Parts: sequence; structure tokens; C-alpha cells
Amino acid sequence: MNENQEARILLVDDAVRLRSRVEDFLESHNFAVKSLADGRGAKEAISEFMADLMLLDVMMPGQDGFDVLRSVRESSAIPIIMLTACNNRGDRVKGLDYGADDYLGKPFHLSELLARIRAVLRRSLPKSSSEITPGTIHEELISGPLRLDIGKRRLTLTRNGSGTKKDLTNLEFRLFYLFISRAGQVLSRDEILDELFESRVSVDGHSLRVYINRIRKILSELGLDPRTVSTVWGAGYRWVSDASKTEALA
Repeated sequence: MNENQEARILLVDDAVRLRSRVEDFLESHNFAVKSLADGRGAKEAISEFMADLMLLDVMMPGQDGFDVLRSVRESSAIPIIMLTACNNRGDRVKGLDYGADDYLGKPFHLSELLARIRAVLRRSLPKSSSEITPGTIHEELISGPLRLDIGKRRLTLTRNGSGTKKDLTNLEFRLFYLFISRAGQVLSRDEILDELFESRVSVDGHSLRVYINRIRKILSELGLDPRTVSTVWGAGYRWVSDASKTEALA
């Protein structure tokens, strides 16, 4: 990628005309774009093209976007924006639950797509650009036996001299970073969503519960109490070090 290029975008959509329009538009804004007509080979293309972000259609013949998303998430934390003409909350929640970073309904304005891409790419950085220092990529946040590697966006559970590692998607990393860096503080639902998204058009309180359940599931997979992310009724959520003393989950 040359110094004037914004990022590499992998576009997966079966609509020929849409692919052509999006590809031409993004290339006119200094993005490198590779497009595929279906999800076959998407995982390989991410690596070969060294993609920074994927645009993934939901409604495709054969393997749909949700199947592709689940398959990609087995080995990659690449930021993914779902594209679909079926813009209902159930599909949006399903995509987010499978690990999508954002969701854009068709038809959409190309200017909005560009804004979403840039916002997701900015969120994929470990911190806001104003906070990045030369040593940022080597920093860790620590909470009890958990270590959050900022540069690698990875959780490590350290117990009995061994470490269990979990690579995180963009949204998962940002949630863990937010909670651990502000441990003990009550974060309102609006405050959390404002930290995660520059545009709140596609998200709501129900979507936030999906995100919270995702990181609670990760905690459980690591053998920790999911109540580490505690619900504070009527107020929001809080990261606590002693989950045995927290309130019941929502």
C-alpha cells in the first residue's frame, strides 16, 4: 500500500452493478479495492490481498453472508461491514452477534458508505489518533489474571504459569479496552455506544446487549465469571474485579 492510499477494501457482493459502482467510488478516494462475486475464497483473499476491511453482502446465492462471516471469524479479526437489502433488526443483531463491526442497509448513499468505512477503520486503531504514542503498541491493560495486549488486540489469561490467549475482533477489543481502562466506573448505555460508534443510526440498546453478551461469553470461555461485566440496573454496566459480589445479570 502506497503512502497516499487509505486502505485495502475487500468487497464481497453478487450484484455486478453495485460492485462496479462501489469499486469505482472507493478507488476515486484512494482506496485499493478487490471484489468477489461470492464468499468462496474470501478467507484466502483477506490474506493474499492483505485487506484492512471487508464489505460483505448478506443475501448471496449459495453461501450467504452470515456463513461467510462465521467462517472468516474463525481465523481473522478483520473489520467487517455487512451490506443487505433486508434491513431488519433480527438480521442486524445476527450479524453483530457473529462478529460484524457495522451494518449498512441497501440502498445506501456512497458517501455514507465512505463515512462508515473510515469510522470503522479509525475504531480499529488501539486508541484515538490523538492518544497514539510510539510505545502504544507495546502497552497492556491488566485486570486480575487478564492482560489486554493493545497492539495485538489479544486477551491473555495468566494462571498457574500458563497463558490462554484469545484474539479479539475490533468491537470486542474496544469493549474490553473501555471496560478495563475504566474499571469500577458505571458506564451508561449511551456512553458505551458513543464510544463505539460515531454514527448511532444502525445501533440501539438491543444491539448493545448483544455486544455485552459477546464479551461475557468470551469471559466464560476463558474460565472467568461473566458477571465481571456487571449490570447496574437503570444505569448501565460496570467492570468489577470480584464478580461474586455483583448484581444479577440483565
